[in-house]
Amino acid sequence: MRGEEYLTKSAQYALVYKEGSSRVSSLIVMKALPNGLNLSRYGFSVSKRVGNAVIRNRVKRLFREILRLAPVEPGWDIVFIARPATA
Repeated sequence: MRGEEYLTKSAQYALVYKEGSSRVSSLIVMKALPNGLNLSRYGFSVSKRVGNAVIRNRVKRLFREILRLAPVEPGWDIVFIARPATA
């Protein structure tokens, strides 16, 4: 993914957390908010409860690979939150 496809500022994350709609499963929580742009931007949140740094980074790499293989339609800001069972 290119750099412009990431949420980079804490204010961007906060806006999605506050105003976005949620989808929940046993492994992941997805919060999404329309952004009005011609591309979708993604953010990943993996807490220390998921595991050590190696496991957390592996989870983020897997998320990025999933998005590469199955892209989302443009126009969304999406935050993926990993649950501890993801590890």
